[in-house]
Amino acid sequence: MLFFSSMAYAQLDVSDVERYYNEGVDLFDAGNYKAANIAFRKALATNDVLPTNLSYYFAETLFHIKQFQNSKNFVVRYIKVAGQGGDFYDEATFLKTQIEREFREIKECNYCNNFGYRLIDCVRCNSSGIETLECPQCRGTGHTICTQCTGRGVVITVDKFGQNLYETCSKCSGVGITICDRCHNYKIISRTCSLCLGTKLRPTSIICTHEDVQPDLFRQ
Repeated sequence: MLFFSSMAYAQLDVSDVERYYNEGVDLFDAGNYKAANIAFRKALATNDVLPTNLSYYFAETLFHIKQFQNSKNFVVRYIKVAGQGGDFYDEATFLKTQIEREFREIKECNYCNNFGYRLIDCVRCNSSGIETLECPQCRGTGHTICTQCTGRGVVITVDKFGQNLYETCSKCSGVGITICDRCHNYKIISRTCSLCLGTKLRPTSIICTHEDVQPDLFRQ
């Protein structure tokens, strides 16, 4: 859990937090948002009391590097904690409207997921949404050890005199194996693709431009 308090921040020994925070602000002011993101994350990782304004700076930084959901989380946190008296209340309110606009564009786009990352055809299932793999129950053999006789081919019972009675297993006809009840001797099974989860598309690490053609996809 994160605690934001300007008073507590001034009273505690938070040299690491202060160093990373100030470094992040300097990088932010210089427009180096990727490096600022790293610095702010280091401040968060200290688990110490954080300056209230860090939430705003981090939210703005995340917006510039297109991490809109995380940006929304932190700007909402800032507005809630700082209120209208916050140093960046107006800026945070404007940032929130910008994020909401980005989400509207993402929602209307057919080329990206809900986080704004470009989608491409899934290569694992050839865009079918279904993948096939070796049956894990029979390991691709199509048969399994008989569960009734445990592979012995006979069922052993004991009569009332304590004598063993041997009877050919009725389930496997004495062979000790049965057809796999999962793949039914097809040796493979089909399931929803584990990469695209049946959507036929997979996300890339490329931020979507919301246009049909996006040349930087060829870097994938």
